[in-house]
Amino acid sequence: MRLPLLRRDRGAASPHRFELPRRSDLPTLAVYLAAGALYILIGILETDFLLSWYVGAAYLLLVVWVVPAAVRRFR
Repeated sequence: MRLPLLRRDRGAASPHRFELPRRSDLPTLAVYLAAGALYILIGILETDFLLSWYVGAAYLLLVVWVVPAAVRRFR
Protein backbone atom coordinates (compact mmCIF):
# COMPACT_ATOMS: atom_id res chain seq x y z
CA MET A 1 0.00 0.00 0.00
CA ARG A 2 1.48 3.37 -1.00
CA LEU A 3 0.52 6.46 0.89
CA PRO A 4 0.37 9.56 -1.25
CA LEU A 5 2.45 12.54 -0.20
CA LEU A 6 0.06 15.25 0.77
CA ARG A 7 0.53 18.88 -0.08
CA ARG A 8 1.89 21.15 2.58
CA ASP A 9 -1.01 22.74 4.39
CA ARG A 10 -0.08 24.47 7.63
CA GLY A 11 -3.57 25.82 8.23
CA ALA A 12 -5.33 22.70 9.46
CA ALA A 13 -2.75 20.52 11.17
CA SER A 14 -3.97 16.99 11.70
CA PRO A 15 -1.95 14.24 13.39
CA HIS A 16 -2.68 11.99 10.42
CA ARG A 17 -1.33 14.31 7.74
CA PHE A 18 2.21 14.14 6.46
CA GLU A 19 3.96 17.50 6.51
CA LEU A 20 7.34 18.28 5.07
CA PRO A 21 9.70 19.85 7.60
CA ARG A 22 10.16 23.58 7.48
CA ARG A 23 13.50 25.09 6.65
CA SER A 24 13.63 26.43 10.21
CA ASP A 25 13.55 22.82 11.51
CA LEU A 26 16.78 21.84 9.74
CA PRO A 27 19.20 23.22 12.38
CA THR A 28 17.44 21.11 15.01
CA LEU A 29 17.80 18.04 12.82
CA ALA A 30 21.48 18.86 12.30
CA VAL A 31 22.04 19.01 16.07
CA TYR A 32 20.43 15.60 16.58
CA LEU A 33 22.42 14.08 13.70
CA ALA A 34 25.68 15.52 15.03
CA ALA A 35 24.89 14.24 18.53
CA GLY A 36 24.17 10.79 17.13
CA ALA A 37 27.38 10.75 15.08
CA LEU A 38 29.42 11.81 18.11
CA TYR A 39 27.72 9.14 20.23
CA ILE A 40 28.61 6.49 17.67
CA LEU A 41 32.19 7.73 17.49
CA ILE A 42 32.54 7.62 21.28
CA GLY A 43 31.00 4.14 21.25
CA ILE A 44 33.59 2.96 18.72
CA LEU A 45 36.52 4.46 20.59
CA GLU A 46 35.38 3.62 24.14
CA THR A 47 32.97 0.68 24.07
CA ASP A 48 32.58 0.22 27.83
CA PHE A 49 31.36 3.77 28.42
CA LEU A 50 28.16 3.78 26.35
CA LEU A 51 26.69 0.40 27.25
CA SER A 52 24.12 1.77 29.68
CA TRP A 53 20.72 3.11 28.64
CA TYR A 54 21.02 5.72 31.38
CA VAL A 55 24.34 6.98 30.01
CA GLY A 56 22.78 7.29 26.54
CA ALA A 57 19.80 9.24 27.86
CA ALA A 58 22.04 11.52 29.93
CA TYR A 59 24.30 12.07 26.91
CA LEU A 60 21.34 13.08 24.73
CA LEU A 61 20.02 15.41 27.43
CA LEU A 62 23.44 17.00 27.88
CA VAL A 63 24.38 17.39 24.22
CA VAL A 64 21.03 18.37 22.76
CA TRP A 65 19.53 20.45 25.57
CA VAL A 66 22.06 21.63 28.18
CA VAL A 67 24.98 22.56 25.90
CA PRO A 68 22.89 24.64 23.44
CA ALA A 69 21.14 26.37 26.37
CA ALA A 70 24.51 27.26 27.89
CA VAL A 71 25.80 28.55 24.56
CA ARG A 72 22.71 30.74 24.09
CA ARG A 73 23.04 32.06 27.64
CA PHE A 74 26.67 33.11 27.21
CA ARG A 75 26.16 34.79 23.82
